[in-house]
Amino acid sequence: MSATYLLQAYNLYHSIAIKPVRAVLNGRIIDSSPSELQIQYGDDSYLFVYRFGALVFFNMSQEQIDEEMGKIKSVLGPTVVNTTTETFQIQIGTQDRFDFDFVELRKLTPQSLSMVALTVGQSAALETYEINSDSMLRDSADFMQRLEKIGSVPLSAKVLLKFIGSAASTRQSIVSNLAILDPPEETWRSHDMQKLFKEAQQCFDIDVRFRALDRKLTLVQDNIEILANLVSSRRANILEVLITALIALELILALIKKS
Repeated sequence: MSATYLLQAYNLYHSIAIKPVRAVLNGRIIDSSPSELQIQYGDDSYLFVYRFGALVFFNMSQEQIDEEMGKIKSVLGPTVVNTTTETFQIQIGTQDRFDFDFVELRKLTPQSLSMVALTVGQSAALETYEINSDSMLRDSADFMQRLEKIGSVPLSAKVLLKFIGSAASTRQSIVSNLAILDPPEETWRSHDMQKLFKEAQQCFDIDVRFRALDRKLTLVQDNIEILANLVSSRRANILEVLITALIALELILALIKKS
């Protein structure tokens, strides 16, 4: 019997604390750990909550989605600025295969659903970081171009420190959530689940996108380190000029006093 279901992923936070979220959601908890929460709402309706910030709804109405997201926001507070969404279809058919915007499965099981939901959630989470890294890369490139044109550091130390803090915070969020790339335990116990997870990851280019993201952040870090060194050098030069001026002033005052 063929059927089509919809997965909808929302990346709302850089990190989700599972315990407080679990307390406010309806449905039957079928799995809970510090990194993931799985809740069943009907015979074929599920919500997956991931520590790395994503929610994945399976076969749930928009009204149900909005209601449960509202509960989560009431506990966790404001979402990230660049929230992202991802949709993906699961079709029940005659073979297991991935296509651009859907996967066909011979049989829908809790394990296979978990593999696909995790990957869709990872894709939404990576998109949030991609948006942030692209913005920082544009800003750092603009700083470097202005440096090339005017020949001096084109921003104040305060602005630079704020930019450095933003870049460091983004990279820290990614490092602390590296688990989004770790294969789930089910892949260690089942060859079929391992194969399904690998194909899902390839379908969404998870590994390729992560490596590209890491390269962008490395380039941003290199740029801001150059700017930070220039700001430090500029401040040292200003201090040196001030000290020289004070010494000259003392000499002038001493000469005036003698005359």
